[in-house]
Amino acid sequence: MSNHPRPQLPPKIYAEAVIRSASMESLLQTGLLVESKNVSLFHAPPDRLAVAAARLEKAGFDVLDKTGKISINIAAPPEIYERSFGTTLEVVERPVTKELGLPSSAAFVNSIDQKPFGEIDVANTHWSDILDGVAINDPAYYLQSPVSSAVPPPTNARYLQVPDELADALSARLAHEQGITGKGIKVVVVDSGCFTEHKFFKHHRYKLNVALGPGSRDRHRDDNGHGTGVAANVFAVAPHVDLTVVKADVALGNKARNINSTAAFRKAVSLNPDIISCSWGSDLRRPDQLSSSHKVLAAEISEAVRQGIVVIFAAGNGQWGFPSQHRDVIAVGGVYKHLEGSLKGRLEASNYASSFISTIYRNRQVPDVCGLVGQLPDAAYIMLPVAPGSVMDRGRSLMGDETEATDGWAAFSGTSSAAPQLAGACALLEQFVPGLSPLKTRDILRDTAHDIREGRSNPASGGGKARAGPDLATGYGLTVAHRALQAAKASMRNTAQAIETSISKRITLREDRKVMSVKHHKTYRNPIQRRQNMKLEFPKLEANLEEISWELQEVLEKYIQEGKIEDIQLLISESNFVTRSPIDKAAYALRKSLSECFEKTSGSIISNKVEKKHVFAAQGLLKLGRYQATAIQLLTDTLKHKKMLGDSIIEALSECSSEISSFDGNKINEHFSFYEEVCIPNPNCGGKRVLHELYRYPNGESKLILKPGCQGCN
Repeated sequence: MSNHPRPQLPPKIYAEAVIRSASMESLLQTGLLVESKNVSLFHAPPDRLAVAAARLEKAGFDVLDKTGKISINIAAPPEIYERSFGTTLEVVERPVTKELGLPSSAAFVNSIDQKPFGEIDVANTHWSDILDGVAINDPAYYLQSPVSSAVPPPTNARYLQVPDELADALSARLAHEQGITGKGIKVVVVDSGCFTEHKFFKHHRYKLNVALGPGSRDRHRDDNGHGTGVAANVFAVAPHVDLTVVKADVALGNKARNINSTAAFRKAVSLNPDIISCSWGSDLRRPDQLSSSHKVLAAEISEAVRQGIVVIFAAGNGQWGFPSQHRDVIAVGGVYKHLEGSLKGRLEASNYASSFISTIYRNRQVPDVCGLVGQLPDAAYIMLPVAPGSVMDRGRSLMGDETEATDGWAAFSGTSSAAPQLAGACALLEQFVPGLSPLKTRDILRDTAHDIREGRSNPASGGGKARAGPDLATGYGLTVAHRALQAAKASMRNTAQAIETSISKRITLREDRKVMSVKHHKTYRNPIQRRQNMKLEFPKLEANLEEISWELQEVLEKYIQEGKIEDIQLLISESNFVTRSPIDKAAYALRKSLSECFEKTSGSIISNKVEKKHVFAAQGLLKLGRYQATAIQLLTDTLKHKKMLGDSIIEALSECSSEISSFDGNKINEHFSFYEEVCIPNPNCGGKRVLHELYRYPNGESKLILKPGCQGCN
């Protein structure tokens, strides 16, 4: 028997009480991935929300937030949870990836019952008539990895400076010169708080406010310092935005501070912003890691996007960041710009920033676009203001960034900095062309990004390789703010939507509050408005949508009758459609060329029909991140039966190694592997040993076979 004491429960536990929906569809048990197009299925009736809040308060819970449509944020000592829900709670140490991409462990609170980890079962209690269950808050981490001064201290090391150098690097200064500065646009950042008294903010006269998230205290402090630095990134790109930082910092016992994430995000939504930016998350690499707490957060994100709010999340710094994997958000990775030396000005994928293909949201590739991020080992790259004496101030000083521990400046970056850079770019877009939908905003940023063709992303997330065109390492590339504005203007010119959104005052229906409000210049974009805009954008689709829907239903019926799929229904509307991009057209053509190689009835490969052109087509699909399961099936099955194409297939698989290693392995033979050469240091002589074979498996495991000897010994 172990003599180690069991971890002690924290004095107060934060959770989301999920209310039974009007449709009776269970958020915690559904097989659906919640997105903006289906989140309304999980809305609870207002009267049920009110009754639940009253009963929870009567039972002794602190009801911290009841403004949402899906759940209520609660807090209480452990004994109240155990007494009210008839359960026993425990603390379990589980592996996590924290700041700076470092592996560690954290304390998770769990209910000892038959429900998924972190969820409290209420089925056999008197709560079952109003509650779907209770999701205990998971830890989440900021993905970054005295008297302040308005300017940073001088250093020997070269760092990117805010605001001017960062604005120049993202082509935002060109927009500023035209008067596009984000004026009138409301951005909310959910982070550790912000030290608003920093002389950097005062000197530049930035418009900055702090709101407390549920459970947080003292709006004037930012003990971590992370949120203060994040705010500076927003202002560098959009200096005249109306920025609010929602402080999301809750102490659980003596543990490191954790984010009461869902409630803090819901607080951000309640402020009715145009844009929400978040530089925190969890490391989720498998579908079974999606907890009840994550499901509730995903639903709140879906609801925000459904309301027309642009939501941005950092991809991670070696993590497989969640919620950046969510289909509705703009996922932000990193590009590194060399600041000095012979490579000055060169752009390449940051090896500090994450890139991966989600195993939870099938074929969802992260990132979409990138901001500027430093390199390994610690991404000390942008000189940013922080709260004097904060964790970031002291920590970065100890790591050797040449600042003092209490001077209010620190050199750091990571996708924590990249995400607010994108928030600034989105604010410029919103000011320039009001009323852009979240999806349209993401499309414009993708289409106008600067293509990155060098470097690899963080090896801890798969080490995706940058290449011509969209790739795994950087998505569509580095955001170019000025180019995005020009594209947005062109796309909206002479359209009815442009005329409508130019009206300075609008009357909009606030569905969540059921009141009429008048707003200047920007508006709450509800789903009805979105559908009206879609009709203006795609009139031919509107005329033929019913016939398209019927033909798709007939295809589904055929598969259902043949027993190939479950008895399901496809729900589509105008909001499911977007303008087809060049990438989509290319992917369609490549996939179409593979059709002749498959049996129509069984779907098996006809190996004698596979030619070299089909190998190239499959390779192209892997690089584009489209129809990857089909491409891998063709290559691997052909390799077994058609030896003459063996070299071409092996070369194709090797070229796409990073894409394949991140792809969901559920449809790949579990023994599938591929070859890649990698140089690694030889500790015995200082030279470099060449890795002869690197086998990667879908379950994340790998096997290395080294060549004998080494290079560089002489």
